[in-house]
Amino acid sequence: MKYSALCILVLVLSVTVTSCGGQLDYTVWSPQLLEEAEGGDALAQHQLGMIYSFGQGVPNDEKEAMKWYRKAADQGYVMAQHSIGYAYRTGLGVLKDYVTAYAWYSLSAFNGNEKGQENRDRLAEKMTPEQIAEAQELSKELLKQIEENKKKKAK
Repeated sequence: MKYSALCILVLVLSVTVTSCGGQLDYTVWSPQLLEEAEGGDALAQHQLGMIYSFGQGVPNDEKEAMKWYRKAADQGYVMAQHSIGYAYRTGLGVLKDYVTAYAWYSLSAFNGNEKGQENRDRLAEKMTPEQIAEAQELSKELLKQIEENKKKKAK
């Protein structure tokens, strides 16, 4: 299971996009990728998180990865929301916390990510009804924060 998740994440890292008329390689750290991420590009932020998580051209740093995932997730980027759920479920860069993992997986599912729904439902089997209720409330709070962030950015 852990191996298949790693394979999926490596495939996600294989994204190359066109930026500013040239190719921006999102599989390894670069000054250009950092500039895009610092400029608020959610895809670049998420990919930078993945790069730090896997140590692609930089030392492996799960806390730095979480910083970038959160920046992307706060903009509503679904894959970053899923990555945060995964981190809390497994304890990568953060303390393992099923309530928080469930909340982030729920956001990912709400935004159309089928894997987010599957992982949330699987995680629910390990949780008490009280924990699920707490996670659902947290998910609502996070969604509200994200919507507020989007409004601020639109102004």
